[in-house]
Amino acid sequence: MIEPKHGSPIVEKTAHLLEAVADAKTGISLSALVDQLGVPRSTVYRILNSLTAHGLVARVKGGASYELGPKFVELARRISPGADRATLIETARPILAAAADRIYESFRLAAPEGNEMMTIFAASSPGDYALFIKVGGRSRKHVGAAGKLALAYSDYNEIEVYCAGGLEARTPYTITDPEALKEALVDIRRNGMAEDNQESNLGLRAIAAPVFDSAGRLVATISVPFIGEATPDRARSIKREVVEGAAALTRAINGAHPLSKSEL
Repeated sequence: MIEPKHGSPIVEKTAHLLEAVADAKTGISLSALVDQLGVPRSTVYRILNSLTAHGLVARVKGGASYELGPKFVELARRISPGADRATLIETARPILAAAADRIYESFRLAAPEGNEMMTIFAASSPGDYALFIKVGGRSRKHVGAAGKLALAYSDYNEIEVYCAGGLEARTPYTITDPEALKEALVDIRRNGMAEDNQESNLGLRAIAAPVFDSAGRLVATISVPFIGEATPDRARSIKREVVEGAAALTRAINGAHPLSKSEL
């Protein structure tokens, strides 16, 4: 564990512990945290007790493993002024969990943060081959299905400014030509969904659909990332669940699809 020269050791240990808890797919035990962090058991125990008291971590179903607590949902309200992400996350939770159980794929809820998309919630699938999605992960908008959706529903000037900042390649399939990206955004807005065909990571694909607020603004995206080529039946199932899930979440937050506009 690396600590800054002028930092606080206990704060550093706490930060690393929270990251370890956040990375754990189904919760993490005290013993596992001790092994992973290389910190004395008594220290980890005291940190966990304090974080639990403040609602920053919680026991998974009252058991011996820990997960991030409800306080993080409350703090999510402050990530972006004007966007009630705590409500969004809590509303999305049962919708995405049910969808993940139906098709054995993990679902990602992401929200725009400047030039990036940030994962604000993930519903893990019981399937053996479903991907683990890290909450808090970020990616540039032009390199994934979720980000391209956010760009597609942005104003023309916002798209121009984004493109002017450069479109770096993450893989050989990343769209790096501004005009090609703008053409893709027109198709995405027309179709109401977006796909990632190995643009963000080799071998990784994803399908995403938009979530709108009451003013018709895109506030989030729902997507399913998966490895490899999907069979026609599997692709249809994923698209159906993603699109229906996004529509259900939009309705649940009293959102409305934006009025049609001319092409970008």
